[in-house]
Amino acid sequence: MDYDVLVPGNYFCDVIFTGMPSLPALGTEIYCQDLQVVPGGMLNTVVAMKRLGLQVGWAGIFGNDFFSRFVREWATREGLCLELVAARDAAFRRVTVALPFAGERAFVSFVDPAPDPVDLALMHIESLRIRHLHFSGLVIDTRMPELLRECKARGVEVSMDCQHREQTLEHALVSEIVGLLDVFMPNAAEAMRLTGKTDVEGAADQLGTIVPLLVIKEGERGARCWQGGHCFHSPALPVNVTDTTGAGDVFNAAFIAAHLTGAGPEACLQQGTVAGSLSVQKAGGASSAPDTLALQAALKRHTGVIEGSSGKANFRNI
Repeated sequence: MDYDVLVPGNYFCDVIFTGMPSLPALGTEIYCQDLQVVPGGMLNTVVAMKRLGLQVGWAGIFGNDFFSRFVREWATREGLCLELVAARDAAFRRVTVALPFAGERAFVSFVDPAPDPVDLALMHIESLRIRHLHFSGLVIDTRMPELLRECKARGVEVSMDCQHREQTLEHALVSEIVGLLDVFMPNAAEAMRLTGKTDVEGAADQLGTIVPLLVIKEGERGARCWQGGHCFHSPALPVNVTDTTGAGDVFNAAFIAAHLTGAGPEACLQQGTVAGSLSVQKAGGASSAPDTLALQAALKRHTGVIEGSSGKANFRNI
């Protein structure tokens, strides 16, 4: 089977408490206003891509435990392709409790040992015809440069989010991996940590010299991207935020979906920003990702992409 995108990675089951009056303290009990149990992890991206019409190959694992069964049943109802998902006759628990509060969130997670995304990608990359390979985080693995070069030889583009990493670009392997990507999609804090810079512009100046298409997500301020010496900014929609869990994954999915149609950086950035803004109005990423009709309706109300004349973004509100 041919796929538009291969997404290697493992599921999470997200237990999300919303509407908390405060963060819990030891020895006390609080009650929240709502509770959702939804798929998370790589499924945030996979579901969002599928709802936007992409043929997505998800390479992952399910076990025989309650959480695996719950997420598999949810994924089946969603109509996801599970042909590349392996079954393990053992527990494979990957659970996160999310506590959104005051625009931020705290997490408590548990995971059983699992193959890393490189293992999952290598299992399928030679046997599938794909256009794009996406990783949900910066995968620092000595096998990654060879995998990225093989993708380039096959004409397969590769994108990566970042996530929090202790390593920086001062590590030769990290710099080599980032330099081999086609699209790099960190958030502002991750970009600054990775480069050691104290502002987004400084981080972008450094990353933009090694990445052809750099995207930096800035939360409620929207997102910016840099390509070919030009910088573009798209503001976030003014929405009521319920939960930001998975919003970056939904942004990535919508950006890549537009990119695979041949759209320019402005349109990709705008589609990603609007999708991310829609996502934060509900709990979870997979459960709140918009479909094509919802995204197109919101895009008609969003015309805020600006190109900075000197490579710097000009911010404004919609």
